[in-house]
Amino acid sequence: MRQVLWSERAFARRQAIEDYILYSFGYAAYADYVEAVNEWKNVVRENPCVGAVEPLLEGGRKEYRSVVIANLTKCIYYVEDDCIMIADWWDTRRSIVQLKQNL
Repeated sequence: MRQVLWSERAFARRQAIEDYILYSFGYAAYADYVEAVNEWKNVVRENPCVGAVEPLLEGGRKEYRSVVIANLTKCIYYVEDDCIMIADWWDTRRSIVQLKQNL
């Protein structure tokens, strides 16, 4: 099974979003979100090409893929050997123009 690794930025952003959900909407919403993230990690381990190629990031050194999780976040990742590298964890309410600048 492939390993899922997080960039520091992606991990920090994920934690910030989880904290926001917990404190703004309560434990049940937080638990649902964490479950959705864990389900996605299991799916991507089995099928790393499940995410769509991210059109804003095409033509670079890596083939970035993305998947929207729980309608709140977009996970930007790429596959390297036997690892899935989470490059960014994107709040879907933010401007998409900033996405390319971050990677």
